[in-house]
Amino acid sequence: MKTKMILRMVFVTAAAILCIITASQGFAKQQKVKTHPLGDIDLPKAFYKAHLKLSAMDMAGELPASYDARSEGIVTSAKNQGSCGSCWAFASVGAFESHLLKAYGGDPDDLSEQQQVSCNTAMWGCSGGSSTAIRYWESKGAENESYFPYTASDATECQEAANEQLGYRVTDWHTVPATVNDFKNSLYTYGPSYFRFDVHSDFYTYWNNGSPGQVYVNQTTSLQGGHAVLLIGWDDSKGAYLCKNSWGENSGPNNDGTFWMAYSGHANNLNFGMANFSLTPVGCSSDSECDDGLYCNGQETCVSGSCQAGTAVTCADDGIFCNGSEVCNEATQQCGSSGDPCDSSETCDEGIDQCVSKCGNGVCELGENCSTCPSDCIGGSNGGTCGACFKGTCDGICHPKKEDYTCSDCWSTYCCGDGVCEGEENSLNCAIDCQQ
Repeated sequence: MKTKMILRMVFVTAAAILCIITASQGFAKQQKVKTHPLGDIDLPKAFYKAHLKLSAMDMAGELPASYDARSEGIVTSAKNQGSCGSCWAFASVGAFESHLLKAYGGDPDDLSEQQQVSCNTAMWGCSGGSSTAIRYWESKGAENESYFPYTASDATECQEAANEQLGYRVTDWHTVPATVNDFKNSLYTYGPSYFRFDVHSDFYTYWNNGSPGQVYVNQTTSLQGGHAVLLIGWDDSKGAYLCKNSWGENSGPNNDGTFWMAYSGHANNLNFGMANFSLTPVGCSSDSECDDGLYCNGQETCVSGSCQAGTAVTCADDGIFCNGSEVCNEATQQCGSSGDPCDSSETCDEGIDQCVSKCGNGVCELGENCSTCPSDCIGGSNGGTCGACFKGTCDGICHPKKEDYTCSDCWSTYCCGDGVCEGEENSLNCAIDCQQ
């Protein structure tokens, strides 16, 4: 018991650091940048990896160049979390609403976030939560907003009458590999779901002052915390995801509570993450009432008036390591390979069935930098001399036409692999940053 209390205190403290709680109400667009409450607690990497559900690599070819789940009528309107760090609850409820609409036609479609904030004791209310909040509905039913309205307070007492809980339960909760194609495929196959990212200060500027259709690309390094939203679409021509926020129905750059976020090109790693799941009804009289329309998670059946999850399709290993695991392809209803199992800092060696680090080959490559692979990627800080400056004098200003990095006024901290060609970097010793 004492250990559990200590762990809870640690997580609450972490959540409090991540959450930026403001007492200001209303999120109308203003010229003055405002902050908003955050509250997503990023899942530990080992836990996220352990719950991954891989998809076949050829599924990307089945996806359209752009998709907006609203066109299918399976996205509810954006809501307002107010001054509570409950974005995690809004993302979870938004996902449940969308899944209900997608799989079963969804009535009702305005569910209670307060149930998560007040009743889910595995989370931390207005101090934060994670995508595992969705698993609360594995044994409980979601509730209507009209029964348990949102108060933006975790001091509100839990209300969970059994006859007020919807007759659907979450099954097959899983995390999604953090790639563009996997995020898109999960959204397209299962439905809009919980999507998290790290917020830096310039996101607030974008949110308050961005124009309709504008894509957010992080430029500054000023981490504010983690935030959870609903992934509802994408557009390859924009190179961006479409997300539904919980900072007001008529707010944000698109004036409808949604925003565009670039797939890549951010100054910082925004630590994108996603979780998804399936829904199954509780009561039934036939197998057809239990069918969620998905192939890979097996055929749901009705047993003694209760829906039972199906047996997931299993795929035989083809004995090849470097094409990844064999997984079920929802689009073709066949087994396929998940693709290269190695990350960008590794190469696959079929001979030894291992991912081998690229670090040490003498070339600074994608996924490496001067911190993670100093043997391949040069870096430095502080250097140059005043004697090398114009007229042998340091004045604190670099004069490019008269001085170079040998002058201390022109020396900058540099790190090959950070995307900026500077310092002693050039096309020979740091091609990854200095390619023309």
